[in-house]
Amino acid sequence: MVGKLKGDLMATIKEVYELLKKKQAAGEKIGMFGESLVEEYEKEDKDQTTKEVSVTFIKKKQTY
Repeated sequence: MVGKLKGDLMATIKEVYELLKKKQAAGEKIGMFGESLVEEYEKEDKDQTTKEVSVTFIKKKQTY
């Protein structure tokens, strides 16, 4: 778990995903919300792409 907020524990999405996958593997029902979270997390892994960015550095710029 990542941290505490007023006594409650907080987790990252990845930690929740890993816990749900363990429960699924053990045969526990994770419910509709859990299944949706797992599907979206796995979908996001597949959809990630890279973007090409062009950057120009101007060392000295003249002002008129």
